Amino acid sequence: MNFLENKDLIVESKKAGAELVRIYSKKYNKEILWNGDEKFWARRSPVLFPIVGKLKENKTLIEDKIFSMNQHGFARDMNFEIINTTDNSITYKLTSSEETKEVYPYDFNLFITYTINNEKINVKWKIENIDNKEIYFSIGAHPAFNISSSKNLKDYYLEFECRDNVEKIRLENSYYTRPKKIENLYILNLKSKIFENDALIYTNIDSISLKSKKEENYIKVSFKDFPLVGIWTPYYKETNTTAPFICIEPWYGIADNIDSDKIYQNKKYINKLNMGETFVASYDIEII
Repeated sequence: MNFLENKDLIVESKKAGAELVRIYSKKYNKEILWNGDEKFWARRSPVLFPIVGKLKENKTLIEDKIFSMNQHGFARDMNFEIINTTDNSITYKLTSSEETKEVYPYDFNLFITYTINNEKINVKWKIENIDNKEIYFSIGAHPAFNISSSKNLKDYYLEFECRDNVEKIRLENSYYTRPKKIENLYILNLKSKIFENDALIYTNIDSISLKSKKEENYIKVSFKDFPLVGIWTPYYKETNTTAPFICIEPWYGIADNIDSDKIYQNKKYINKLNMGETFVASYDIEII
């Protein structure tokens, strides 16, 4: 594991997937990030690249060739290299290879940087097109935050900061369906049933705070100008319960449309980089 520490936080990450695996608040003596218990979900904060969500039949057509790719892409299962460390930051790098080209034909560099400042963690993504043509990609975050118990989910709520024209996107069998305009999305009280159809997905949100009715401290995830955010926890129909964590997931991409033609560059919210161009985005996790 690789450690960052200041007077407020201990943050751990690893080369496998360049994944955050621990956020500990010294101020509140509290584990903030999910612990990866396999009983519920073995991951903690995977990086989703070069797809977010699921491809139709796990297949996509790129430059007239069919490629197979599992949900959320391959980056979360690859080993990154550490290319830079400072007292308060660490940067990981993944470069395209023969292995990645078996499922994604483009040449790229993907950089993930974690920086701590007081009680805030900044997560920065940088993608470089090092190919001799334009490339297409999606990228997303998937951090999971602890709640005291799944039985206490009703004690928690989400508080939103929104832009204009917020839409809600419903998943049908894990695939994107038509958005619906939402009015007055400020507070969402959490209960198990709202996750029975998979993730909640919204457009034009700038931040989400995960708050408890019984605690003063809370977690705020800020992602200004991101097109999408997903909110998820596993739902167990037999018991009408969830796992003891909530994921707040800023995204530049989404699952295939339910009527997808499987053409990769036609995906909703796909991103394009011309030859030599760079994409940069970042979001913050703050313990308040």
